[in-house]
Amino acid sequence: MRHWVLGSISAAIIAASWGCGSGERGGQAETGGGGHAAGGGGHAAGGGGTGSHAAACTIAAEGLKVSSGRGITPSIAWTGAGFAIAWQERAADEGDIHLAMVDAEGNKLREEVIDDGPGVSSHPSVHRDEQGLLVLWQDQDGAGSVVRGRRATLEGVAEGAAFDLARSGAAESWPTAAASQDGTLVAWMDAGGSRLGHLDGGALSSSTPLDQAQFPAVASDGEKTAVVWTRGDALDFARPGQESAPLDPIAHEGVTAKLPRVVLGGDDAFLVWEDTRSGTEQIRALRISAQDEVSPEAIVSHGEDSANWPALAWTGRGLAVAYYQFRDGPPGVFVTLLGRDLEPMGDEIEASGGATARYPALAWTGQELGIAYTEQDQGIRLSRASCP
Repeated sequence: MRHWVLGSISAAIIAASWGCGSGERGGQAETGGGGHAAGGGGHAAGGGGTGSHAAACTIAAEGLKVSSGRGITPSIAWTGAGFAIAWQERAADEGDIHLAMVDAEGNKLREEVIDDGPGVSSHPSVHRDEQGLLVLWQDQDGAGSVVRGRRATLEGVAEGAAFDLARSGAAESWPTAAASQDGTLVAWMDAGGSRLGHLDGGALSSSTPLDQAQFPAVASDGEKTAVVWTRGDALDFARPGQESAPLDPIAHEGVTAKLPRVVLGGDDAFLVWEDTRSGTEQIRALRISAQDEVSPEAIVSHGEDSANWPALAWTGRGLAVAYYQFRDGPPGVFVTLLGRDLEPMGDEIEASGGATARYPALAWTGQELGIAYTEQDQGIRLSRASCP
């Protein structure tokens, strides 16, 4: 394993309350040494700007209704013609998985129940691959969980029955996937770590253990793939090759990272995560070049208020980072556009329009960002932002 160190620098669950914090189990992380009061080693990238810059992205439509009721934790994918949005619907039994199709203007076209079994289904993610749409989620199973999936057409019509992909010894497996020319990469948490697998139709063709890994996340640009995970006080990054090729991860140590995310932009990989080394949750980012040159960390979130649940998209010229943050009141969803150097490209936008909102997800259409999120007591909402 390779290492880089920059400066001195519990499993997450969905919050039952909208009152404060990120809704994650476990104690507060210790503050790291060095650096400034915002947390050691990073330069401030976010923060809403000073008002002297034009916004890099502008809201084209705000708070469009995708569902009403008790939907949470949406996932969003661009199909080429519209948005596919999956979420956990809690209206009936605290745990069904729904899928809605929304056109490019934000008009809802259809809604499909992907899974409505008697158990609690949660942690949905939706992805486009060569076969159409793949929806993944987890079902509670005693002290563990089951990673499950179901396919749908690009029009959002469910195909076939739901299938089991893997049994996990972890109560929270958080499955996610990314499709490339070499197939679909799937990652999930398991007892003692996580696993990385390759999907062949409705079954895994291989599975690789990631020892002590938590919160694995995968990404693809259609050709290359990347995976990131947390391990103790380290953030690990790797570029998976063929199924049989061993991983050669790079370790970024001295962090208190949760919910890492990764996206590929050209030859670079961008890592963003939720970090508590300053004593409160911050959203931090760094860039890794094709030559494994690592940028300094950037603090994306504004001020010292709790910021959580990062989501990423590469726009072709910048890195869009969404998160929710408590700013002297209820949380809202904010989006910042960063350049390759992780410096802000204009002011941030508030995608939720002042509503109490959490759990953002991002998709890039080639011209706009689709920003899905949960609005308190109002279900799933969609905002569109133009990012020229």
